[in-house]
Amino acid sequence: MRCQPIGLYVHIPFCRSKCPYCDFCSLPRPSKELMEAYARELSRRIRRAGNHYRGDSEADGRVPVDTVYFGGGTPSLLPPHCFDELMEAVREAFCILPDAEITAEANPATLFAEMAEVWAKCGVNRVSLGAQSAQEAELKALGRLHRWDDVEETVGLLRDVGIDNINLDFMLGIPHQTPASLADTLTRALGLNPTHLSAYTLMLEEGTPFYRRGRMGLGLPADEDTADEQAISLWEQACALLGEAGYEHYEISNFAREGFRSRHNLHTWQCRDYLGLGVAAHSCMDGVRFGQSSDIEGFLAGKDIAEFTEVLTKEDEVAEFIMLGLRLSDGIDETEFFSRFGVDFWHTYGPLCIPFIEKGLMAREGGRVRLTEAGFPVSNTILAELI
Repeated sequence: MRCQPIGLYVHIPFCRSKCPYCDFCSLPRPSKELMEAYARELSRRIRRAGNHYRGDSEADGRVPVDTVYFGGGTPSLLPPHCFDELMEAVREAFCILPDAEITAEANPATLFAEMAEVWAKCGVNRVSLGAQSAQEAELKALGRLHRWDDVEETVGLLRDVGIDNINLDFMLGIPHQTPASLADTLTRALGLNPTHLSAYTLMLEEGTPFYRRGRMGLGLPADEDTADEQAISLWEQACALLGEAGYEHYEISNFAREGFRSRHNLHTWQCRDYLGLGVAAHSCMDGVRFGQSSDIEGFLAGKDIAEFTEVLTKEDEVAEFIMLGLRLSDGIDETEFFSRFGVDFWHTYGPLCIPFIEKGLMAREGGRVRLTEAGFPVSNTILAELI
């Protein structure tokens, strides 16, 4: 019997176009027939996964789930009946808890009234919008197809169907972005009163058009130190502005109104089990991390092609718990650390933490060890010392 609920991730690998910075598994301009075939096969695999993990419990053996996340790609691009089909399979295969957080990602240019209504009917209670910027030049530089007006209209559409828990994703370090343009973007975002905002630094991922063009080709600083300084400056600006607006900075790149932290992401950050379904989806269940291949043709043919399988050692789990725990403003609970690993955190890692505490980059209070706001930007340096 599984006592702790798991998080469920469902990957939808379709987009209207492929953004030049994106290295996620996504196929541009899919046909309706392809999306319907994918939904059918994914529904079959969702039910099979439910049976695989089924055990003895009060919920007729179904695994309890407290978060479901439809990511991509662009889930809002699916035909509405396909999403309905997938959600029906999820509810049949798993025990979705009454207070579960059910999130769907959307591109502001692809969410229409029919899909919003289907989402509300199916129990979606949180939507994450890829806003990225409110500036037309910055959106064009990113290859985005929407405009800020689309973001405003989509937020209104979601609220009309009763979905009020809305995250807006933004990017820092975009070509042409300045402190003034970022301030304008975030001010416009705050005017929509979202429950959650994410602010991620643009990364040049290998294999993407942005990576091939390079920093100089994008009009960004070629020197990495200069680029990092600019990114930190923009990040600090975002932290200050969102903090003043009453958002809790609960994770390095994430900000929430009270009670609206992303529960699905917390499954990962708190090293709890999550199951990914669909092409290129990753999972971590019962101490084993594994991933599905991105081969969509093989997926549609019913083939099980594993990208990787890794049995985590105790050392792996300890390192991951520290690395992910220190991303959170709550930090690491020393009691939980001992309960999980039988190791006294402070006795083992305290001597390494003390120099950072003395510099104001870490803090220890209330049985927790955490990074301070000043420590977040240099988290990689701190983690390199600890793990």
